[in-house]
Amino acid sequence: MALPHNRTWYTKKLVEKAKRCVKLRDNYICQRCNKEVSGSNCHASHVLNVGTHKNMELDPTNMKVLCSYCHLHWWHKDVLHATEWFKDKFPERYEYLMRMAKLKFKISTADLAELHDATKADGSDYGQAYYEIIKEIVNE
Repeated sequence: MALPHNRTWYTKKLVEKAKRCVKLRDNYICQRCNKEVSGSNCHASHVLNVGTHKNMELDPTNMKVLCSYCHLHWWHKDVLHATEWFKDKFPERYEYLMRMAKLKFKISTADLAELHDATKADGSDYGQAYYEIIKEIVNE
């Protein structure tokens, strides 16, 4: 059966849901400076970059909320110290990301479509649904 959309469409929509999920999880608080953020000042930033870790693009654990200043003038400008900060502040998340980064997996387009169709637009239920799909993929 043909899907109504292509992989790129589903990925784009799911990244939006994942970022909404992360903003809800982090209560719209910059995880570095602890300021409340909203609108264009609220960035859901990836920990492991998507260029190198494409399979981690949709993982909420691979994102954190930063204000635009911390994201652009600290996270991307001082990667070594930013990574150490993340490792110290979120040790369990860091360990999870290091384990997942070693795995070679790809979420099928059909699974992306299922994840999109099964989750709310506001991202409130995205994390649980994402981890259920990933659990199936990495345990196969």
